Amino acid sequence: MKSMFQYFLRLGLTGFGGPLSLVQLMREEFVQNQKSLTADDFDQAFTMIKAMPGPVAFQMAVFLGFRFYKLKGALLAGFGLLIPSFIMMVGLGFFYDQLTQFQFVKFILDGFLYSVSAVILLSLKNMVLTSYKKIIFWIILFATLYMTWVQVLPEPLLILGFGLFVVFAEKISFTKAPPLLSVSFLLIDWEKIYGVFKTCFYGGAFVFGTGLAILPVLKSDFVDLHQWLNLVEFNNGVTFGQMTPGPVTITATFLGYQISGFAGALAATIGIFVTPFFHMVTWFPLALNWLSKQSWIKSFLLGATAAVVGSILMTLFKMNELSLKIPMFWILFLATIVLLIKKPKVPLIYVIFAGGIINLVVSLATLYAI
Repeated sequence: MKSMFQYFLRLGLTGFGGPLSLVQLMREEFVQNQKSLTADDFDQAFTMIKAMPGPVAFQMAVFLGFRFYKLKGALLAGFGLLIPSFIMMVGLGFFYDQLTQFQFVKFILDGFLYSVSAVILLSLKNMVLTSYKKIIFWIILFATLYMTWVQVLPEPLLILGFGLFVVFAEKISFTKAPPLLSVSFLLIDWEKIYGVFKTCFYGGAFVFGTGLAILPVLKSDFVDLHQWLNLVEFNNGVTFGQMTPGPVTITATFLGYQISGFAGALAATIGIFVTPFFHMVTWFPLALNWLSKQSWIKSFLLGATAAVVGSILMTLFKMNELSLKIPMFWILFLATIVLLIKKPKVPLIYVIFAGGIINLVVSLATLYAI
């Protein structure tokens, strides 16, 4: 059990690259190195976890911990994976206001964001490759883009709704049926804390796809609805989430800290991860075999994945709407895409930092040239 905690703590410290990269590292450890799971067992669990709401990498870690050491193993695996990036996010949140007072820091953060935007776009590749040959996938993707743009429905309802739509559409087609504690404790703004927790809990409990799929929900509530954060603060939170090891949904910790200090960070983190943890240690291990045999799971995933990709693309556009006229955005964005296509094994942290430094140098050169 100690080795389980040590492994996930190490993964939480060094696991850069996003959820799918983290899952691949887990597969190498438990299937290839330890040989404690067969490839079929691992892939079957991963497939079903992808069909569930919540952060994929965190749920996979908790599932593996529970598989070998029951509840204690699940707690150690989840805690080990999260604690390094949680501490990093709280630290970034604490020093954020001081850092952003310096112009050169803004140049660096802008460069980070330009590269991160390309990383996020490329991270959608595997989600698209599984279904891109199906027309319904593209119809739902563009429908989600439009409906997200005009804000017809919240993103989680779009994702769940389109997933069920494809299930019923294929079922109807197949059957040929007709259509159908201290002073500071007392000073905490508990109403705001509850709002942060509720939004993060909703995202962790009901949003399907990878952790990136939760970003539109957080932006919709924190930036657009409540206006607790501005777009720059939200974008920087997403950037920090991509830069730190561990699950990208740790972004919520930084956002929660910016909204309401350490209590907000704690509420956001618990809200995002508590439901996925509950799933992995209760009914999921029992239901895994049954779910994997159901023919409608693939149909649901088709619709839900298309909606996830559409909502993430729209969020990506809105994150960078103010930067689209800046030449350095396109230079770093396209350069990052080309680099990661040609050299997919380059650590993302190097790519993101390079984007920040390049933007700093070019911005300072331009500023002093003027």
